[in-house]
Amino acid sequence: MKLRESLLIVVACFLLFHVISVRAQVGIVDRDAEEKPTFILLGTYHMGIEGNNVFKSDVDDITLPKRQEQIADLIDRLKKYKPTKIAIECDIKHNARIQKAYDAYQIGQYKLSKNETNQIGFRLAKELKHKKIFCVDWGIFPEDPLYNYQTYAEKDDELKEFLSEIYKKGKKKNDENNKRLRELSIADQLILLNQPDRIERSHQGYYDFMRIGRGEDYVGANYLSWWYGRNMKILMNIIRITDSPDDRILVIYGAGHNKLLTQFATESGFYKVESPLKYLQ
Repeated sequence: MKLRESLLIVVACFLLFHVISVRAQVGIVDRDAEEKPTFILLGTYHMGIEGNNVFKSDVDDITLPKRQEQIADLIDRLKKYKPTKIAIECDIKHNARIQKAYDAYQIGQYKLSKNETNQIGFRLAKELKHKKIFCVDWGIFPEDPLYNYQTYAEKDDELKEFLSEIYKKGKKKNDENNKRLRELSIADQLILLNQPDRIERSHQGYYDFMRIGRGEDYVGANYLSWWYGRNMKILMNIIRITDSPDDRILVIYGAGHNKLLTQFATESGFYKVESPLKYLQ
């Protein structure tokens, strides 16, 4: 009898572990629940490492004393949201390395980089005594040349000129944007970048690249479909770290992701989606 009871306990434990493991992969979310986890996306510019952005940020060094004071002010504002989890723009495959850096930072053995993942993510998480930081990015670009609008346009004089005009207009807007950002405090910079009309205009720019292609070579459209897919995968990674209706998730990401990540989180029905402006202003 004791052996049978022991076996039943082992089986029950196995089934429970299996259920927990599966739910950890699919996320504990329920669109029919009365109480849902809260989701806020804080769109920002890249304060340090630029990544693969077409147009680069050119603003004050974030380590300048006045900017560090403004970062401290920003952290105080974001603390009012009381996030339970902070998700940052780093590839999920690097999560262990980033967590190790965050662990070291908590005990004073790591110097923050200039990147917003550190300046905002690490600092806010430490202030809130979070034990973990979460990488949720995914960005594998397909090797198929019919996704690479730049390479495709190089072989076609008309499309090359068209893409050049897109870049010229984009650079002009980007330079104007950088000039304005340099005049603002960090909090006011993010208030500007997270305005709904600005988010819409920024997102519309991706559709210019969609127009590149000939005949049945929908190169620009392929690129745009990859961009949409990337943001869907990022949201899936966020869903996977959601394990309670009481979660208050803060996602710190490049402002170019603002439109789609917020849209997908809203359309999923899994979250109560709020604007960061409520806490920034």
